[in-house]
Amino acid sequence: GEGGPWLWWLESKSRQIAWSLLLFGCRKSGAALIKWGQWAAARPDLFPADFCDAMATLQDKAPVHSFAHTKREVEAAFGAPLLTHFSWFDPKPLASGSIAQVHRATVRDPSSNGNVDVVVKVRHPGVATSIFRDFQLLKPLASFASRFRALKGLSLRETVSQFSHTMTAQADLRVEAVHIARFARDFAPVWAQVAVPRLFPGLVHPAVLVESFESGRSVAHFTKARTPINTQIVSLGVDAYLAMLLKHNFVHTDLHPGNILVRMHNPATGRALSDEEAGFSRMLAGQSQFKAAGASSTNNSNSRTSSSSSRDSILAPHAQIILLDFGLAEELTPRVRRHFVSFLNCIAAGDGVRAAEHILQWGMQQNCPDPGAFITAMEILFEDICRIDSPEGIDLDRVMKMVLSLASKLQVTVDSSYAALAIGVCVLVGFATSLDSSVNLMDAATPCLLAYALTGRVVGRLYA
Repeated sequence: GEGGPWLWWLESKSRQIAWSLLLFGCRKSGAALIKWGQWAAARPDLFPADFCDAMATLQDKAPVHSFAHTKREVEAAFGAPLLTHFSWFDPKPLASGSIAQVHRATVRDPSSNGNVDVVVKVRHPGVATSIFRDFQLLKPLASFASRFRALKGLSLRETVSQFSHTMTAQADLRVEAVHIARFARDFAPVWAQVAVPRLFPGLVHPAVLVESFESGRSVAHFTKARTPINTQIVSLGVDAYLAMLLKHNFVHTDLHPGNILVRMHNPATGRALSDEEAGFSRMLAGQSQFKAAGASSTNNSNSRTSSSSSRDSILAPHAQIILLDFGLAEELTPRVRRHFVSFLNCIAAGDGVRAAEHILQWGMQQNCPDPGAFITAMEILFEDICRIDSPEGIDLDRVMKMVLSLASKLQVTVDSSYAALAIGVCVLVGFATSLDSSVNLMDAATPCLLAYALTGRVVGRLYA
């Protein structure tokens, strides 16, 4: 009608102003609000696209506390002078985040009478109190902001409540230690392919955590160059995620490229190769002739016997991924796993109706005003983009993002555990396709998901 474009323009401008004010408030506040904004940016199921885009511009405030505080905190945590436990301790932090900073150090290893390289994570002063105070301020602010028309549909109170639990748990480093121990047990049988840092008995405290230093290159390096091991890295990453989801019921929900390292492991010696031995610098520059286990050969005419080739393949160095930063992880209940895995199977089957029915179970208190409309919209969407027999296959990242956007538009309640799994899949697909553009993760995962749906078990060998 008359004035329609003007009304649209005014609403658009009011939203931009609202997001700008919210961004300004987050930037001027503490770690909790910064982290909440970043978390909200990854929740397209809850927030509109323009809000997510605005929040995505937030960067971590990475405070660096003094070495004097680090020394006091470590000595108080372990009840002894710093050099009682550590033979060397770097006063300069290796890295810093909103919760803690990390130092390199060495500890004495009684089992080998030598020193072991470690990293020591030390919580920033007053961070637990700061997080509590920030959320005490944020909760009434979220309630007040929800009264404004531009912010009314954002579920600000509910998301602040969800995230406060997550952030508070991260401030206790013992929680991360429990997660590391769980992942270490889960992946112990395949340590040569997927490794995690090891803990040291007696060196775990709410404010201080000591874990082994793990050498390796960030997987981000390999997304910028085509190397002989890129496909291996993708395979290990996909298999690790499927193992977490289908076997372990415990999923790392912060698997961005910065939290995954890559190195070469030598089965013959049982140790990791150094960067120089692996030739990573030449490999990433496209100059390496390094032959990794599982890499295909174009010279079939000079191939050796099958048994010799198999033996050489087993003994040849191969890629190993190391998972880091275990502050965010989800224990999957039977209900969560059933509805999420069933949803993935529906994507493979192109069944939008059943997929919608599972998503409507993603909220313990489902507040969708029109479930029928959501089911119909999902059926239409899946007919368009979920055809596994099409030449291009199924773009899992696109499907996930469009489904979450549709859920947001039709006000489908999605609990944080499901959203974390869905966003984790998007991140996994993103870095996998950056490593190897020829890989389609839905094609790779469908046989494993189908076998699990039929038998309730992971069938076949996940790791090569």
